[in-house]
Amino acid sequence: MLNMFLTLLDTQEDKEKFTCLYDTYKNLMYWIAIKKTNCIEDAEECVQDTFFYAAKHFDRIGEVDSKRTKCYLSTIVSGFAINIYNKSINESTAEFNQEIENDSDGDTFNEFDSVEISVMIDKILCEQDKILLYLKYVYGYKSVEIADIYGVNDTYVRKRIQRAKKKLKDSLSQSNTDVI
Repeated sequence: MLNMFLTLLDTQEDKEKFTCLYDTYKNLMYWIAIKKTNCIEDAEECVQDTFFYAAKHFDRIGEVDSKRTKCYLSTIVSGFAINIYNKSINESTAEFNQEIENDSDGDTFNEFDSVEISVMIDKILCEQDKILLYLKYVYGYKSVEIADIYGVNDTYVRKRIQRAKKKLKDSLSQSNTDVI
């Protein structure tokens, strides 16, 4: 599988760096994916998709052993895993619904400390919303790029981010009034 990714890279230096990246993070990414999907095959697909994405966008990878690279890859694989998990849930829900039918014929976060925001993100947002926010505001991706990563519509990404921000804002405002 590694050779497939290496064909996407131009220089021998990039190929060696990618090989090091692959060896360093494949087990971590597999562990993350298996925890999210609960399926070996889906986890393998997530890891493969993540490495494919990393090879296509290799210029975004800094030092292999950096915390930023580790977080970046963990975020990407988590997003792929959540998408696959949600698709499997939607498919099983659709199958269940079909069986039933057949049987019955703007940002205002400046006033808050970053620690408060971080705690609230972990407390109230689902994993998918966290990933979208991290990709958008920590890694600087545009909504179009995030949509491209996960194979969804750009509008869907923007709406999810907008709802997550509103949920954060409301929760922060509520916690602020609870203190007073």
